Amino acid sequence: MTLHTYVSTAGAAGSQLVEKLVHDIDEQLEQTIDVGERARVMAIVRQCLTATLASPAAPAAIEDRLAVSYLKPSEVIAKGLVAMSQATLYRAVEDARFYCVTPRGKAIGRAFPAWQFAPPAPELLAPVLRRMKDLPSSEIHAFWVTPVDAFDDLTPAEMLAGRAFETRATLSAAQRGHLAQSASERQGRVIAQLTALPSRSSDLIS
Repeated sequence: MTLHTYVSTAGAAGSQLVEKLVHDIDEQLEQTIDVGERARVMAIVRQCLTATLASPAAPAAIEDRLAVSYLKPSEVIAKGLVAMSQATLYRAVEDARFYCVTPRGKAIGRAFPAWQFAPPAPELLAPVLRRMKDLPSSEIHAFWVTPVDAFDDLTPAEMLAGRAFETRATLSAAQRGHLAQSASERQGRVIAQLTALPSRSSDLIS
């Protein structure tokens, strides 16, 4: 059995178990609480069960992880990560659709953190980056890759993408629960985290 087959089989079995447990619990609560409250409770139950049972174990999900590498502008284009020319990619940075940093050890140049091109990050990134347009690129990147207590040590990049970095050895049930939230919920929590920072200076987010 290949790793991919194992992950798919385990995920399908976990999903079936989640649905059975959700159904059984819902039946037990039917005569106990009203419909509106039961729906709210069952949404929480489903989220917790999905995070624990339907998600494959962390080592099995490595192929779906976020890369921690940096890409040259030409590499972004060559890999087909965006349907843009290099000039259009630069304009996308100016429009706060993506961000880049100065390559390590160099005074000039552009390097793109690869994680931001992994779906669904490109569709979710702009509303957050627009709130960071006045920050230096180093501070922007520091925000994305710094673990957050409220996210159980996941980074905002992981939260936004719903995927863990490839360097993360394991995922706790709580972390899987965060990543299992809907894209809009994850995006909203990242924006709230940015807004909640008492100051956007590098000593607070680096």
